Amino acid sequence: MIAVNLGDKPLADFTQPIEMRKDCHRRIEHFLDVLRKVERRLGKGELNEAGRRALEASLNYFTNFAPRHTADEEQFLFPHVRRSTGSTAHAIMADMGCLEQDHRRAEACPALVDKLVRHWLRTGRLNEVQRKRLRATLDELAATYAAHTHLEEQRVFVFASQLLEAEQLREIGAEMKRRRAFGGSLPAAAVAGILPGLSTPARKD
Repeated sequence: MIAVNLGDKPLADFTQPIEMRKDCHRRIEHFLDVLRKVERRLGKGELNEAGRRALEASLNYFTNFAPRHTADEEQFLFPHVRRSTGSTAHAIMADMGCLEQDHRRAEACPALVDKLVRHWLRTGRLNEVQRKRLRATLDELAATYAAHTHLEEQRVFVFASQLLEAEQLREIGAEMKRRRAFGGSLPAAAVAGILPGLSTPARKD
C-alpha cells in the first residue's frame, strides 16, 4: 500500500472514521482554496490550461466526492451518537442539528459555483457580473464552511470520540467502506502549475 499524505500528516483509513472526517475537511478546504485562487488570478482574463485543469479537478471533487462527506455524517456518525445516552450526548444533539441545517443551506452555493465554473470552462471567460458573483459565492461558502468545520471538530467530533465505543467506531468505518465499494477513487489529478504546491490528495473519499 502506498502511503498518502495530506500536508504533512498521513491520511486516516476506515479504522479511524472520525479522523477520516477531518481529512475530508482539509480536502474540501483545499479545493475551495484552489477555486478562489484561480478566480482571483485568472477571473479577469482568458482561462489558461493550468487554470482549466485546476477548475476541472475541483469541480470533479465537489460533484463526485464531497457529497459523501455529508452522507457519512448524517447516515453513519450522527445516528450512532444520537443513540448514545447521558448528559454529554444530549449536549451535542443541538450541535448536530445545526450542522445538518448547515448542510441544507450550503447545497445552493455549490450548485451556483458549478454552474458558473462550467460556463467558464465552456467559454474560457467570465464577464464582470459572473466573476463577482462567483467570488462572492466562493467567499460565502468558505466562511460558512469554516464555522461549520470548527463546530464539528471542536465539539461534535470530540464528544463522539468520547461517547462511542471501539466497536461502534469500527462499525461506522465498515459502513463507510461498504458504501465506497461501488464508487470511484479520487484521482491524483495534478493542479500544480496554477499555484506552487497545489496538488490533489489521492484516495477514496
